[in-house]
Amino acid sequence: MKADEGVGPVALLVRVVLCWGLLICDCSRAAPAQHRIQMMVAMPYELGPPWQNPFLLTRSVAEPVIQLAIDDVSRKGFLNNIAIDLHFRNTNCSDTLGPYYAVEAYCAKQLDVVLGFASAYALAPVARLSGFWSQGVPVITTIAQVDSLDDRSVYKLLTRMNGSYRELGSTIIHLLQLLNYETVAFLFHSNLRRPAFGKSECFFQMVAINNQLLKASGWRQPPVIDFDEFFDSNYEDLLKRASMSANVILMCASVDTIENLMHAAARLGMTESGKYIFFSIHIHSDMQDDFSWQLSNVSQAEREQDLKTFASLKIVTLRRPSQSLYRRFEEDVKALAQKKFNYTQITGKPYKVCKLLYFQLCIISTYGNKAQVTKFTSAFYDAIMLYAIALNETLSLGFSPRNGLEVTRRMWNRSFAGIGGNVTISKDGDRFSDYSVLDLNPQTGTFEEVAYYAGSQVKLYVVGQWYWAGGSPPPDRPICGFDNSKCPSKNLSPWAVILIVFSTLTVIFGVIALFVFRRYKLEAELRTMSWRIFWDELSGQKKQNKCRKRNDSRAFHWLYEQRNSLICEENYDDSFTSLTDVGLKNIYLFMYSIYMYVYCVTNFLEFVYGRGFGIGKGKERIHENCQLSGMGSLVACFASSRPGQIVAVKMLNIQRNRIELSRKLLIELKKMKDLSHEHVTRFVGACIDSPHYCIVTEYCPKGSLQDILENAGIKLDKMMIYSLMHDIIKGMVFIHSTDIRSHGKLKSTNCVVDSRFVLKITDFGLNHIHELETVKEDFLSNSFWRAKLWTAPELLRLDCPPMGGTQKGDVYSFAIILHEMLFRRGVFYTSDENSFARDIVENVRMGMQPPFRPTVLETSFDGVIISLMVRCWSENPDDRPDFRMIRKQVISLTREFETSNIVDNLLRRMEQYANNLESLVQERTADYLQEKQKAENLLYQLLPKSVASQLIKGEPVKAEAFDCVTIYFSDIVGFTSLCADSTPMEVVNLLNDLYTCFDSIIENYDVYKVETIGDAYMVVSGLPRKNGVAHAFEIARMALALLSAVRCFTIVHRPKEQLKLRIGIHSGPVCAGVVGLKMPRYCLFGDTVNTASRMESNGLPLKIHVSSATKTLLDSFNCFQLEYRGEVVMKGKGAQVTYWLLEPTENHVT
Repeated sequence: MKADEGVGPVALLVRVVLCWGLLICDCSRAAPAQHRIQMMVAMPYELGPPWQNPFLLTRSVAEPVIQLAIDDVSRKGFLNNIAIDLHFRNTNCSDTLGPYYAVEAYCAKQLDVVLGFASAYALAPVARLSGFWSQGVPVITTIAQVDSLDDRSVYKLLTRMNGSYRELGSTIIHLLQLLNYETVAFLFHSNLRRPAFGKSECFFQMVAINNQLLKASGWRQPPVIDFDEFFDSNYEDLLKRASMSANVILMCASVDTIENLMHAAARLGMTESGKYIFFSIHIHSDMQDDFSWQLSNVSQAEREQDLKTFASLKIVTLRRPSQSLYRRFEEDVKALAQKKFNYTQITGKPYKVCKLLYFQLCIISTYGNKAQVTKFTSAFYDAIMLYAIALNETLSLGFSPRNGLEVTRRMWNRSFAGIGGNVTISKDGDRFSDYSVLDLNPQTGTFEEVAYYAGSQVKLYVVGQWYWAGGSPPPDRPICGFDNSKCPSKNLSPWAVILIVFSTLTVIFGVIALFVFRRYKLEAELRTMSWRIFWDELSGQKKQNKCRKRNDSRAFHWLYEQRNSLICEENYDDSFTSLTDVGLKNIYLFMYSIYMYVYCVTNFLEFVYGRGFGIGKGKERIHENCQLSGMGSLVACFASSRPGQIVAVKMLNIQRNRIELSRKLLIELKKMKDLSHEHVTRFVGACIDSPHYCIVTEYCPKGSLQDILENAGIKLDKMMIYSLMHDIIKGMVFIHSTDIRSHGKLKSTNCVVDSRFVLKITDFGLNHIHELETVKEDFLSNSFWRAKLWTAPELLRLDCPPMGGTQKGDVYSFAIILHEMLFRRGVFYTSDENSFARDIVENVRMGMQPPFRPTVLETSFDGVIISLMVRCWSENPDDRPDFRMIRKQVISLTREFETSNIVDNLLRRMEQYANNLESLVQERTADYLQEKQKAENLLYQLLPKSVASQLIKGEPVKAEAFDCVTIYFSDIVGFTSLCADSTPMEVVNLLNDLYTCFDSIIENYDVYKVETIGDAYMVVSGLPRKNGVAHAFEIARMALALLSAVRCFTIVHRPKEQLKLRIGIHSGPVCAGVVGLKMPRYCLFGDTVNTASRMESNGLPLKIHVSSATKTLLDSFNCFQLEYRGEVVMKGKGAQVTYWLLEPTENHVT
């Protein structure tokens, strides 16, 4: 009892608990264990160099914690019938010895689980190998939070009891967001003793923080300053470099280096000013007292100076549990280390946790007078507890205790009560760790917790008062910038002030004068109304009639523009008087003769083949195609104010006596008048004489782009298509760059072609005038919906779309026009040729997924053009490129065509047409029509008419599936012997007579003859024209008719013999299509064909063999008599129930 004197009740209670624990452990050992778990604990036996073992983990420190954990889980019943054999291996923090011992134990079959490691470099190879061993070997560690070990596809069975540095990065992000900081600089020690030894823990921590910052939105790449604390000692220079880019400096180094950096910052005046804040990361230590530097043997003045130095320092570290249970746990570990493992005898010192912070030798942490256990040591207790719980569940489910995959699966994604509180393991095997933020209390001189980050909740909690050197947190960025460039010197000389004032006044007066001048000029131009045209100028009836008498051909618009008296004046020969040069006159006459020659030939072709070959028909096309729903009409006439000039006039449907010329309208008309571009029709003017309201623009005689595309007689090669497309793009780039901003009504009818085959955009702008129009929307009219086929889906969904449209809407319209140009199938061509314009518009407006768009067919055009077209009609307007981007992509395709002369190419084509077509047109036309008729008649005999029509049109014939048809097969019984006894010619005559008879009969029924092969005859009903369920009815009637005809059929060379016809019928689904390019055949495929053939081959002479499927269909007509035959075994089909088709009943409708 004397030995126990002075012992407190708590210590006595601990001893009793330990004794009971040891007794229970001894009792459990006494009982035979059903399973023995071989656990390898990989730890260094010696402390080693401080830079090699930053977490201060040795066998002597960890073994008491591990043994105490094993005893506790055994006492709690987690290890019933299970014994854990500990095998300690001295890894010496070596990346060679660690894997060696693991492989050695595995090969000796003494490895069920791996625990420990004090270095991530030694752990990584073992964690990689463990997933590939048989059934897997779990690896549990209290270190290795580096990002590179996060990948569970590589480290499949790794469980980390202190989590990942990702949570450290999340802590820093939440801390910076709490303090409203967006700019931070990194300052850290990156290497171990030498670069060849690898990277330091500070490096891995900073990498994880940087990765999390870059993943979070709104963060930029922070400036990084790394150094070698073994050699770099110019701390002032490091701090200056960091302060040039941030007010917040995140540091990571040893305690000595952090202390030196803070003193250097104080010398630079960065600590007392309150303009900078320093965060120091210390994961290796977890107690506030570790960072409260003991200022022993210093004066009061030096102590106060040091407090000011560290006032700007905040520390981030792992959070230490504060529960009383954890404190008792520390006492238990200390007692067990001294009593059972002779810690003092082995190490020569009492069991205390010596916190090694990089290369500061030792800081003894005390909590009162009691020793403490670090988070990296206490985590071994939680690791044993977690493994025991998972192992117990694995055994209860019937799995082997050595099934590492199942054990690891039950360790992950769970929570349990650990020694320091609740422990939560993520689905990836990482513990959610908590971090503390420490701040220096100037009254106590110690670092205290002011905030902590809860890893499982992903939230930062403020629990204390912050202390700031300047009284408040420093700003994220200095007002004057990091280099004071935003705060220039305020000292200016008087002459500089005078010069600045004089320059400012000069600029102001100059701008005012320029503004007044432009204003005066604008007002003058608005008053003149140069755009106005009177209706009398446009009518010109007398001159118009006079000119048209001599211009019946309408083929000289381009010549007429050159000389306005060429046609209208009486003196035709005088038109050449101005050409004094004889050579020029001859060229002029030569061009005129070629033009007239080609004109005659092409108009003759137009007479033979229809419209499309004529020249100079542009004026007619404008009359025919310019009717726009609710937008008036477009006609051509002569303006007397400009004799001989042809202009296009668009009538406006304005129901007003007069138009109020507001300032906005005048400015709009002036801007339109000032526009000038090669690919935009020139705005001549407008007529506002009631009721003849109209818009006058440049006239393009070739008509609209739609006229050209829909005219099959006009052949457009790639060069011409690309040139026209590029013209549209250049015109739209110009329109989008002006004040008009967008077209709004871009379509192929608003793209017109002039006499030089240059495409121009028309019918744009003047929105204020169009707003005055009375628009009559006829929703039942197809033309109303057809006009909307070019409209973008987002505009179709608006009740009141903008009059001028949008630029993205113009891009969509361009894509539809581009589809017209590439495929020449009309506007918004779809595979369903019977769809109406209203249905198409409604489908586009609905915004289907995928979006409803024109059908893209196979084409020889560059794939870049097709992909560009698809991008331009994207459902999301933001996904569509603008016309400048479109031009950049297209210009590379059209570069080879841009230098060619389009007019020369057109003239050459005209000459070729004139030389080659004139003499052959009549002969070839007659031959063509005759041969075409013969070919069509022959084709209709070989193939179904619908299929043949598709082939004639050049369309592909796709295979078609039919749900149900009825197939007829027949052959002649004894045909082989009959052929052997007959001559070939007699056999041919026999078959010809028989099949001629059959062919005449089947014409009376809705059937199609598929083929005849020898004596076999195959007929089908229900395709290619579907007839519901009547196909069985038709085949049955036809079979009865053929059987009746055969009974009366006479063989010419054997009149006394009866021809024995055997018939089989079956109904079912088939697939039909044209097979082959040479001698194409319309063939049937499917099991129904085989079954029908089997029905015929298993039948009897002069009988009709019917399958059960056909019998079911025939019963629905109630007009056929069938006799049950029974089950017939057919090759490849098994036993089948079949019937005989007899003569029709009285209900049979003939």
